[in-house]
Amino acid sequence: MKILFIQPRVGIGDFILFLPFIKAIADQELNSEIYILTKKRTAASQILSNDKKINIIYLERDKSGKEKHDGVKGIFQLIRLIKSYSFDKAFILHQSCRYALICKLAGIKNILGYGRNFQFIFLSPLIFNKNFFNKDFNIYEEALNFTKKIIGNKEFKKNFEIIVTSKEKDDFISKYNFDKNKNIIIGIGGSGPAVKWPIENWIKLIDYLNKKFLVNFIIAGGKNDETEFNAIIEKLKIKNIFSLCNLSIREAIIAMSFGKLFIGNDSGMHHIAAAISINTLVLVGSTPLNYTQYSNFMNQVIPDNYEDVGHLSNAMKNISVQNVIKNFENINLSKRLF
Repeated sequence: MKILFIQPRVGIGDFILFLPFIKAIADQELNSEIYILTKKRTAASQILSNDKKINIIYLERDKSGKEKHDGVKGIFQLIRLIKSYSFDKAFILHQSCRYALICKLAGIKNILGYGRNFQFIFLSPLIFNKNFFNKDFNIYEEALNFTKKIIGNKEFKKNFEIIVTSKEKDDFISKYNFDKNKNIIIGIGGSGPAVKWPIENWIKLIDYLNKKFLVNFIIAGGKNDETEFNAIIEKLKIKNIFSLCNLSIREAIIAMSFGKLFIGNDSGMHHIAAAISINTLVLVGSTPLNYTQYSNFMNQVIPDNYEDVGHLSNAMKNISVQNVIKNFENINLSKRLF
């Protein structure tokens, strides 16, 4: 039997967030081939490069940057692509009608989804969501509730483990002359300004940690964060620091596997850290809290004097350096990291 999971959200963090649900449902489908349809920006193939049980199909982009599978022409291209695999069943972890219709036209007999936004019309068996008209919903809770409907009361792991091999680690150390000892990962990256802590605060935090502890720093971010990395180097003039900004996602994962602690913004790198069993201090000022508390490795730092935050909070600037240091000292004491 061939099973298709559709997870079209764009971020690395979103993809990792949904993997435990996909795995929990897939575990019910014994002896089946598992495929995930997702976007290239999730870096799914690199995240799952050592997982031979899951196959990736990408929603493609053309040279203009638009989705190859967007628009009327794109829909028919996607229908043909999905039809070529002869899937027996599809699980749509999204509220979109579009993907349900595409699965229907691709000849998939058993299609399951959230049942929102007229999606239920194309599902078989039909699933009607009582919150049909409510567009303001929590994507984590929606995926969790959907998974429970499929698997019943069975327990499942809420965090997904990314596999990094010993050979990958050895090759990385050799290639970059990398110091594997006492690394703190500093996650300066993020999907936009609303989820990013001010760079001047990162400089103060790194300066404090560098003076108090004998540690190395791994700066986790993408190409867009290189300016911030250079600002850290220019201000602090330290050499015990390694940037991931120009590495592939796979190499970033390998480098982060040497970390003892992640301190950073709510980003894909944070979700990666938790998925490779690294304790995290995630700074949350514009994200629902349950997006960053599904793993036992996750520990949250929220804005000073706040009890809760959400998408509209825009409160990253209200997280003080002292607040982060206090949380660091607590986790360092309890875990005996440094």
